[in-house]
Amino acid sequence: MRDYNLYITLVCIFVFVLLTSAFAFLITVIGKQQVRLITSGLEDETIKASVLKKLNKKKKRAVYGIVDKIITGALCLVLCAASIVAIVTGVNSNNVVKGAPALKVVASTSMCVKYEGNKYLYKNKLDNQLQMFDLIVLHELPPEDEIELYDIIVYEHINGALYVHRVVRIEEPNEDHPGERHFLMQGDANAFADVFPVRYSQMRSIYRDERMPNVGSFVFFMQSPAGILCILLLVFTLIVTPIIDDLFLKKEYERVTVMVEKGDLSEDALTVYRLPKRLMPKGSEQK
Repeated sequence: MRDYNLYITLVCIFVFVLLTSAFAFLITVIGKQQVRLITSGLEDETIKASVLKKLNKKKKRAVYGIVDKIITGALCLVLCAASIVAIVTGVNSNNVVKGAPALKVVASTSMCVKYEGNKYLYKNKLDNQLQMFDLIVLHELPPEDEIELYDIIVYEHINGALYVHRVVRIEEPNEDHPGERHFLMQGDANAFADVFPVRYSQMRSIYRDERMPNVGSFVFFMQSPAGILCILLLVFTLIVTPIIDDLFLKKEYERVTVMVEKGDLSEDALTVYRLPKRLMPKGSEQK
């Protein structure tokens, strides 16, 4: 399985490099061609029409610009938050929770419903089932003697996998296991308890009925090589797009300046193409 995951990761890295290289090449070719058209004056009529249109909708344009920035900023914040949650969830999923709560995605259906044969669920009104892809909040384990019947615990199985199951029986220390309690665990949807009893040393955290339904599917995707590839491509786009926009804006501003000097456009046209200070030619000032 590790070899497969490594293979998928390497494929995604290769695809990312290939796509970004192809994208960069296309941007370079198309960008150079567009710059030539603008510089030579072949785009003057298009720029002039655009300027006149923007002058007529100047106020609306300002509002749209603010809304556009707000939406873009909100999307970036959501993406950053989702990426951080995915990373934190992946890092903490196998660790013993200490102090601050941790997050985990439910990856099975063993706790999703009440199996009709598990009478204790109905008798004790245990309705805190977990659905697959729920994002759950995990807390630090209480001391061993405070683990109670029907607590939902995250523990490490002898095969190394993590299980989120309920305590259905507690065996106090006896001659078979002196000095330690044994906990029998079972998923609510399972007909039978887990084969092997669990020791306190195998437990990682406790669940206290805090969950976000269905969020885990997105977190899983973000943790996958495909999700990481999407994030990298989006970051690449967010970096490259403003650079290209600045280049075209600067060239169009230069042509608008020429057209204003010729009298083809009024000086108000320069207010449409207000350049950031970083793009202004040295020694020049915008009106």
